[in-house]
Amino acid sequence: MLPMDLRPTKMPIPMAMENCAQLLAQDLHKYCYFRKAVHFWAQQALLPAVVAVGVVGNMLSVIVLTREPMKSSTSTYLTALAVSDLFYLLFVFTISFENYPWIVDADYYIYWKWYPYGLWLTDAASNTSVLLTVSFTVERYIAVCHPLRGRVLCTESRAKRVILIVALFCIACTATTPHEWHIAIDSATGKFKKSSTELGRNDIYKKAYNWFCIVTFICVPLLVLAVLNWFLINAVNQSRRNRTRLTCQGNVVWNRQRQENKMTMTLIAVVIMFCVCQTPTAVMMLTASVYEPPERTPAYYVNRGLHTIFNFLMVVNAASNFMLYCAMSRKYRRTLLVTFLPFLAARHARNATLRSSVSYPRSGGTMIRRNTEVTQMTDIGNATAGKREPLVVRVNQNNRTTQAAATTTTTTIGCGMPTATDDVL
Repeated sequence: MLPMDLRPTKMPIPMAMENCAQLLAQDLHKYCYFRKAVHFWAQQALLPAVVAVGVVGNMLSVIVLTREPMKSSTSTYLTALAVSDLFYLLFVFTISFENYPWIVDADYYIYWKWYPYGLWLTDAASNTSVLLTVSFTVERYIAVCHPLRGRVLCTESRAKRVILIVALFCIACTATTPHEWHIAIDSATGKFKKSSTELGRNDIYKKAYNWFCIVTFICVPLLVLAVLNWFLINAVNQSRRNRTRLTCQGNVVWNRQRQENKMTMTLIAVVIMFCVCQTPTAVMMLTASVYEPPERTPAYYVNRGLHTIFNFLMVVNAASNFMLYCAMSRKYRRTLLVTFLPFLAARHARNATLRSSVSYPRSGGTMIRRNTEVTQMTDIGNATAGKREPLVVRVNQNNRTTQAAATTTTTTIGCGMPTATDDVL
């Protein structure tokens, strides 16, 4: 296994911070202070705040994504990703206590008994998030680029099986982690001290495990994500170029395609954020597998400081998906509003106005587009029940207004908008 702060996980970096003043004679004190400053801000000042935001956001995501209007195979993957990120943030926060000097006191026996298993679960949650991101990207690629196969392969039951297999695989792959560390009280100081076991010092094991993690959880996932997202972005661009033709064929066709594009763009944003936060650590791990700077050198302190920053980016990634969903998915925001602020959702439903464009064919084959305004007169209490509601439709044609009262049966979700016009995510 690599040194603790170069391990292929998202864990915070445990550091034994030496006294930088002692390095004045070696002209290394400025590099040491850089490392200490980065360590303080990333691991002690900012980490608790990011973890708190991420825990709340991921809990909200789990609640919203499991609501009936949001249920789909993609939402199943995103729910599992939120759970994995939630566990990762909780575990990484408990492990970060080792950065505080008081934690080594003999009174914290339970913490140090938990510590090796906390490392294991942190590794497992980290790797699970990586493979789940790959899994829902593969599913989206199949659904967008091979829609006929997607109807068979992209199902909720299949998604649940894939999630279970991924979780068990990641737990099994990291099961040796607790056996790499030995925790004991130092007889000289009376404080807890951690050290590597014989397994943790075994060079063959360290190299084999390190390269397995680099290939399985870094290189292959990033390569698959880059290739599949390139195809997905091309598919979305092609769909937008075909917008006029699809609209002429019918608004229903275009609405369905627009819904697929929205969901695809949301997932692409999640993957891009993942790659931005993961790639720096991946590059550093690949570099560390070839070269490690010797201790007490400028390169050593800079390397440790950068690795602390890159690990913090991974924590940010685990906490950021909720904000991406809120920013890019109207349906997610609407379901969140209905779930936690129903009185605001009711007000929004009463005032909701859907504007679209209606095309009328001329005899010459050209299309005339006129604005259509559809005002939905539903109450939020009836919106979720799928009841019959009156709709008032006003169509303006050459300064002539036609009003029609209609009764229709729709399955409505969110703030009372019909599912036929809802985006999937």
